[in-house]
Amino acid sequence: MRAPERVEQVVAGALGNALPVRQGGAFTTVLAEEALTEARRADERLLAGAAARPLEATTLAVKDLVAVSGHPIGAGSASRAGAAPEIGDAAIVAGLRRLGAVVVGLAALHELAFGVTGVNCYEGSPQNPLDARLVPGGSSSGSALAVATGSATLAVGTDTGGSVRVPAACCGVVGFKPGYGEYPVAGVLALAPSLDHVGLLARSLEPIRRAHAALGHDAGRPALPPRVGLDEEALRRSSPPVRAAVDAAVKALTAAGVAVVSPPLPDADLVAEASTLILFSEAAAVHRAAFGADPSRFGGDVRRRLELARELASDSGAVARARRGADEIRRQLATALDSCDVLVSPTLPRLAPALEEAADERVSAELVSFTRLYNLAGTPALSLPLSLPARAGIAL
Repeated sequence: MRAPERVEQVVAGALGNALPVRQGGAFTTVLAEEALTEARRADERLLAGAAARPLEATTLAVKDLVAVSGHPIGAGSASRAGAAPEIGDAAIVAGLRRLGAVVVGLAALHELAFGVTGVNCYEGSPQNPLDARLVPGGSSSGSALAVATGSATLAVGTDTGGSVRVPAACCGVVGFKPGYGEYPVAGVLALAPSLDHVGLLARSLEPIRRAHAALGHDAGRPALPPRVGLDEEALRRSSPPVRAAVDAAVKALTAAGVAVVSPPLPDADLVAEASTLILFSEAAAVHRAAFGADPSRFGGDVRRRLELARELASDSGAVARARRGADEIRRQLATALDSCDVLVSPTLPRLAPALEEAADERVSAELVSFTRLYNLAGTPALSLPLSLPARAGIAL
């Protein structure tokens, strides 16, 4: 740190890229004054001789589903209009701030995190940085755009069925969902508590690895795993560009001496059925009071999902069977992982859909068809962009 302006300069540069969501940007709220004040305090500490913290000068975007002190959780929904400002940071935000990160804004999202296209007619939709005609992916759409555009080094997202990894794949960035409970969910507005994960996004793996280590977890050293398991069924279900991208990555691993195996994996249709029943029944409970009071305060797509959620939740026998099915799916995945160190699969079965496709529920179901397994199982999952025309991610 050469001068007290060092952190302030980094933060000011990030804020220069920060656009509100109505302009196609990443943020529901840009916290320029607060961020610059925090940066100046960091510079004063450093000038006084304090040691740099692990995430010093890391600019941070926080999904507007996660508490930031002094600001209401908007969650991209009219149902949250009038919510009181939060009296403290969510645990994950507080932890990252203590490590030196500076919050620059609240990132846009699919309403209430209950959707995967990232299209939000109430708050506005972030623009896909790779192609404005495509959906940005959701629900952590603004978090993906913030790191893609350089308005944040690191972003906090949430992932209940793929909501960190789907926008990461659509926008060509890295998305990480740790193991269930590894990052605290205190201060995060719930969607489905047994599936909800807090995750991180960045343009490259290094900021995530550094943050994960600083938060007290073993981040390891980047290295080729000796045995890789390939999800052959997911590849079979993928479009040709995605299949070609993953095939090329697997060939590169093989050429580097990695052994590739094809372990038996849980049936994808059973995963979809169990995860839908669990996610929707829990979402119905979370939003029961607000939805019952005034359904008109919810956007059309979320309103339809909550109506379906109430219907699904009313069949307690089906939900109980889904939970037993999830237990079996977890056992099957654990067995598969006994035969390999890492499992490779496409994040998405296709390229990011066009905006015109966003209203099609079949498209939404397709986007999470490979990601939900890892929420049910509670295992870590990482989406990495491939430098091929498909820009498809691979989930590790």
